[in-house]
Amino acid sequence: MCWKHSGFSVDNRVRIGAEDHTARVALAQYIARAPLALKKLSYLPSQGKVSYTSDFNPANGDTIKVWDARDFIAAATLFIPPQGVRLIRYFGLYSSRSRWRWPQLSHVVRHAPRGWKEAHGVGGDDSRPQPAPCTVPECACRSAWARLIAKIYERDPLVCPTCNSRMRILAVITDPAEVKKILRHLIKIGRPPPGLDLAALN
Repeated sequence: MCWKHSGFSVDNRVRIGAEDHTARVALAQYIARAPLALKKLSYLPSQGKVSYTSDFNPANGDTIKVWDARDFIAAATLFIPPQGVRLIRYFGLYSSRSRWRWPQLSHVVRHAPRGWKEAHGVGGDDSRPQPAPCTVPECACRSAWARLIAKIYERDPLVCPTCNSRMRILAVITDPAEVKKILRHLIKIGRPPPGLDLAALN
């Protein structure tokens, strides 16, 4: 309860559909981030300088970082891994030993996106009846969330700390006004959450 919030979210409503190519690309870009964005980079040939514009950086105290061209090349090449070193590893069906066999695996072809089927000339129009999409019930997502929290923090969040009885989630309140109203009520009855900063409610 006194854990300082670090950005972790318990919201499990955000999901990526099997056909949502844009969301899959965005997730892949988030996982494999580039060291810098080319659109924020500019070269000043008259000065032999390279400038990079970004959000305010407390370390630099500014939004623009300027290097000598040679210093920038030296700094940028630090992000290039040595030859033979892999930064991203794939397992299961995405491993290099399995990917070449995808066209031979009927269950992979059946669930592959249409673009992959067209690129590999396999699958075509599958006339067999397709199974209904499998959706995970919301209650199952909540129980999985509680199980993962218990595994990481070694404390079950759905066990009452007073009587050790099982609790259940009734709602996840994200509206700041409602959260402040609840916290003010807990302070009024003398049961504020541990570590609550009272100045944050003003």
